[in-house]
Amino acid sequence: MNLSITLEQPDKKLALFGSSDRHLRMIRETFGVQIVSRDDELRIAGEKEPVGRAAAVLDQMQRKLRKQDWLSTEEVGAAVKAAMDSDRAVKEGEIDVYSKGHAIKPKTEGQQRYVDAMMKNDLTFCVGPAGTGKTYLAVAAAASMLKHGQAKRIVLARPAVEAGERLGFLPGDLQAKVNPYLRPLFDALNDMIDFEQVKRFMVNDVIE
Repeated sequence: MNLSITLEQPDKKLALFGSSDRHLRMIRETFGVQIVSRDDELRIAGEKEPVGRAAAVLDQMQRKLRKQDWLSTEEVGAAVKAAMDSDRAVKEGEIDVYSKGHAIKPKTEGQQRYVDAMMKNDLTFCVGPAGTGKTYLAVAAAASMLKHGQAKRIVLARPAVEAGERLGFLPGDLQAKVNPYLRPLFDALNDMIDFEQVKRFMVNDVIE
């Protein structure tokens, strides 16, 4: 699997890579992946799960560099350990994304079955009353899979009208027409992923 990561702050390459690329070397050796720098991108190659873990570490490192100018070896080591621990959680059928600093977890037995089904199957159907977490948990599961390299893209889709209804005339371009219907999905995404990161994902067609 190959995955490209855009460098948010190219002027902080040295801080991200470490002296003599020591940070990248730690990630390469820990996860058994190849990491190559090309212009303002890092390209990761290897098996699917290790690539996802390496990408998660680099994402965390870039988030830290938004607030500081350097990363210590200890900070990078902690990020590597966190990625390995979170990967174990994903293998156990848990969601590895956070909202306002708190892990998103199923709260009922039904929600747990729903999450387990999404993690184990390519296609999952869920029927239930409004407000029971169907949309939110689906977005959380997608964000978790993207984070760990288990998915390359997130495609948001939602019916604009209920069965048997007519959409009628809506002003504006396509984006303006569909935005009200996709708003709950984007609200959920922005709750779990940094707003600027969501915008970058959309520009690169990682989220569409």
